[in-house]
Amino acid sequence: MEKDAVKLTRQVAASMAMEGMNLKESEYDVLLRCAAGEQSISMTIQEMIAKYTAH
Repeated sequence: MEKDAVKLTRQVAASMAMEGMNLKESEYDVLLRCAAGEQSISMTIQEMIAKYTAH
């Protein structure tokens, strides 16, 4: 994993935590994969929409 991707992910997670939105480990992992270029942002958005709008 790229050092910059880990740093960026930690910064985003910290910013979200300051706003009271703590990331679950699975959400952190998704964010890390995006930051490292292992998963596209558009695919991640589609997955999150499907996950949080499923009935």
